[in-house]
Amino acid sequence: MDRSQSLTQILHHFPIPGETMYLQRRGEEYEWSYLDPGAPLPEPGGDGGTPDAWLFYSGPWPHDDPEEVAAHLDDLLAELDSMCAGQDRCRWPLDQPYPREHH
Repeated sequence: MDRSQSLTQILHHFPIPGETMYLQRRGEEYEWSYLDPGAPLPEPGGDGGTPDAWLFYSGPWPHDDPEEVAAHLDDLLAELDSMCAGQDRCRWPLDQPYPREHH
């Protein structure tokens, strides 16, 4: 499914607290699923082989405002896209001291 279909599906099947979300991308196609709390993380890609990019997310979700939920999910997909030569997400070289600041 494409990016907008993924956003729509995920917003209709919102995670329960404790679930881990798995997102992956192959070309312009996205897949997602939820893992039960405490379940081991699967190998990325499953039977389809290694995807171009993938991520697991188990952090908090905004629940009060549908626009905040959509923005949060859009940010997760932007992070996934950045792994496929998308927009730079401001990563710093590992050999640079922390913390860095934007100027």
